[in-house]
Amino acid sequence: MQGVWLFLISLTIFFVSSILLYVVYIAMRIAPEAGMKPQSFVLPMSFLPSTLLLVGISASLEWALRAARRERNAEVKQATLAAFVMGMLFMAIQSEGMYRLIYAASIATSSKNSAYALAFVLALLHALHVVGGVFGLVQVVFQARRDKYDHERYFGLQFCTLYWHFLDLVWVFLIASFLATGYLINKS
Repeated sequence: MQGVWLFLISLTIFFVSSILLYVVYIAMRIAPEAGMKPQSFVLPMSFLPSTLLLVGISASLEWALRAARRERNAEVKQATLAAFVMGMLFMAIQSEGMYRLIYAASIATSSKNSAYALAFVLALLHALHVVGGVFGLVQVVFQARRDKYDHERYFGLQFCTLYWHFLDLVWVFLIASFLATGYLINKS
């Protein structure tokens, strides 16, 4: 578990510093360019249901972990499968939101396009970690189907659960930074 915590702490440092740099960069560049009409910064609406799906994935994995500790294999199978399905839905919905960020960056006529482009980069970094998490979900589902988890052996499930909790927290902070950026830009 020590290695798991070191891994998650290093990822936390990476994401926190990236988010802080994003907010500071945008805050320094919010003044409209000369002769340009200020534009608004709007996040894709698909980010809301994708956020709910992330929370659902975490909750399902937590349910699976608790069920494994009590040796309730049927619940472990149900919960891990539910988490996997939500993970696939998350990626589908999130890809639509990512497309909207790219499109907004391509049509923006002022410095606001950098806000969209940087929001896309941060969301992409998160998405790449989600893809890694989906590979973990696939492994956990297969192990659950083979009844590999019980009250003594559940490390893989525990690691996957912690990783998805981490992805949730990062996404919540990303959304908060995007909303703060939107507030700063739209206020200018």
